[in-house]
Amino acid sequence: MPRDYAARLVSNERLTEDVADLRFELAGQPKTAGTEPRALPEPGREQALHTLFNHNPLTLRPGQFAHLAAPGVFLRRPISIAGFDPAANLVRFIIRLVGEGTRNLAMLKPGGTTKILLPLGNPFPLDSSGDIWLVGGGLGVAPLLYLAKTLSGTVRGLRSFLGFGDERSVFGAQEMNELSEMTLDIGGFITDRVTGALTSKRPDVIFSCGPKPMMGALKKICAARRVPLYVSLEERMGCGVGACLVCSCAVHGTAGYRRVCRDGPVFGAEEVVLS
Repeated sequence: MPRDYAARLVSNERLTEDVADLRFELAGQPKTAGTEPRALPEPGREQALHTLFNHNPLTLRPGQFAHLAAPGVFLRRPISIAGFDPAANLVRFIIRLVGEGTRNLAMLKPGGTTKILLPLGNPFPLDSSGDIWLVGGGLGVAPLLYLAKTLSGTVRGLRSFLGFGDERSVFGAQEMNELSEMTLDIGGFITDRVTGALTSKRPDVIFSCGPKPMMGALKKICAARRVPLYVSLEERMGCGVGACLVCSCAVHGTAGYRRVCRDGPVFGAEEVVLS
């Protein structure tokens, strides 16, 4: 169940000229150690619910996102979760400074506060322990860092493919290289690297996030080789909870459209229109 947290900025690191790494501590959230629920008090139901609520550790899964209140703007900004440390209640976001909201968030200093609604959306389905490939382009690498950290050491093989337009745009490569067998492409098409790798190896599943044309090309590649593919879509959002329909995406079949915030952001690639 999503909850609106008061959050305090702990660190703000600029990864590139227009990409920032923000880490927030969530207030009012019990830490992992020593958070076992106490016996329910009797007879007060309200007190019992309060005890359960405040002693239920937060779970954030790779692929989910949050809605961040940005100083000086009305609508919140949807940001993928790039990491979570439950022991310290720290949640990580990697944002690109593309407008007033994200620029204002990136101007926050450690100790500054905001409101964060999370967790939102559906995560990547982590039901395979075999060979898993991650394919990210640009800012789409951000949620894959959390996914890689979650999967590293728990699956048979983990390989990542990261694509960036130029050297100044690269972030997360060293971190991803420590977590997986990494292929980095700068200025080209990361899907070409995936195609080359598929000539000698077939993974059990591929997870991807990035520009829609990249994922559309990847969808065709995976369909031709019958490799399951899940994609995380990036769309503009208003409410983040499925009420405003701003983030609707086209799907195949009779359904017509689905809401990225409520039904996604992770979808099976065969379900959504990516072209």
